[in-house]
Amino acid sequence: MIGQISPENFAQQFNQIKNLDTNADINKGLETGKTGTKFEEVLGGLISDVDQAQKEADLSLKSLAKGEDTSIQDVVMKMQEADLSFKLMKEVRNKLLDAYKEIMSMQA
Repeated sequence: MIGQISPENFAQQFNQIKNLDTNADINKGLETGKTGTKFEEVLGGLISDVDQAQKEADLSLKSLAKGEDTSIQDVVMKMQEADLSFKLMKEVRNKLLDAYKEIMSMQA
């Protein structure tokens, strides 16, 4: 599961977001009465990766507390990965909110 939140994987998913043809998706959504879900899928995948990292860190911490054969280094690494992925997702959310607020202020 460590590979799911690697910087390379995140960069690949971020490039997918960046390369979305939003005009084509909007036009297709207007024609069919539905909105495109590509952005939704990519963002949902990132959120699920963060959630999975949090769960893995929690499980490794619990197994260490139970006295199971778990390396302290692995526990610390998983906790740091979960923390970093959460902070990154929070920054992405903040940027999206800033963009939304800017668009809304343009319309007013």
